[in-house]
Amino acid sequence: MDIMTPMPDFDPEKFLKTPIYAFDFQFMIGDVKDFLVFSESNIDWQHRRELQAISHRQDLEDYPSGYREHLEENANHRFLVSLPLRVRYAAVLALTTSVEWSVKFLNMRAVAPVTKKGDGANQTVTILRELVARTQLSAGSAIDDYEALINVRNCIVHSAGLFETYQFKDTLPVSVDRLRGCSLANWHFFGDQVCIERGALDQYIDEMSKLVVDLHQSMHESGLMQP
Repeated sequence: MDIMTPMPDFDPEKFLKTPIYAFDFQFMIGDVKDFLVFSESNIDWQHRRELQAISHRQDLEDYPSGYREHLEENANHRFLVSLPLRVRYAAVLALTTSVEWSVKFLNMRAVAPVTKKGDGANQTVTILRELVARTQLSAGSAIDDYEALINVRNCIVHSAGLFETYQFKDTLPVSVDRLRGCSLANWHFFGDQVCIERGALDQYIDEMSKLVVDLHQSMHESGLMQP
């Protein structure tokens, strides 16, 4: 006979009084991961559909030898390289923007907002470092990852991800090397550009989700936020 483990008593009042920190941010960051999963799955489906359509074409016998392979190569590049990379670029922007919104809102509500400017550093990174220091959270590595993502984001926005034309290309290789699953490579035949492998952003979405929520909670529990 199976022995059922008794369920703990559910206290609805306690549940309702338990604060959910960075509530809006948790939705936003979850949407970024959902966007990636949905978009890449849809691209996979479209890729299979395109290859099936090519394989069923009856008119290709009238074209020169190798034309079918040419169509398949074009489809593979479009659905395995071009479209996925654009989706991942968009996800980098969505991720970094979501963090910026939440961190700047948190700083606005701080008892003593961070006003100092970092020496050339991104302002959100500067705020993160200061607030993490105040709460004594252990998050230096996560902030370094986020700073690398900001550099990659800026290259995407200002230089279409291309290394050669990026204003701060001297700093880009270090940032890319730090991010697992990212590289500078010639996927698009435009020269070296920021390349992001499938699933590479998931770890940083999770990492920043934990950091921002933990920071909101620590600021609140330490009395560092306005009532």
